[in-house]
Amino acid sequence: MRTISTPVPPPERALRSPWWPAAPALFTVTAVLGGTWGYHSSPIIHGVPWLVLPYVIPLTLVAASWRASAHRNTRTRGLVLGGVGALIALIYAHVATFVLCALALLLWAFQGGG
Repeated sequence: MRTISTPVPPPERALRSPWWPAAPALFTVTAVLGGTWGYHSSPIIHGVPWLVLPYVIPLTLVAASWRASAHRNTRTRGLVLGGVGALIALIYAHVATFVLCALALLLWAFQGGG
């Protein structure tokens, strides 16, 4: 008696392209340099040390881009996380400066203007 076997699809291959170590490394360097430049170019450079604490968030996003990707959608997710982390590291100090200045102006205005 002859048995008919059903075709089994091949397992999905892991991506082994040379882009993988280059993209997260680029995002890491960009986030560190962007965060350093953003912090040193803002007037809060002489601020209290707790203003540096929120840099943990963009660095965590960049660190998430280092996870090995087994599928195409995780590769895209890593690129997006790394890019967003680098952008947040670049603009955080200026956003924090704007928020602190706006808060100071609001407090000054509600206090009676001096």
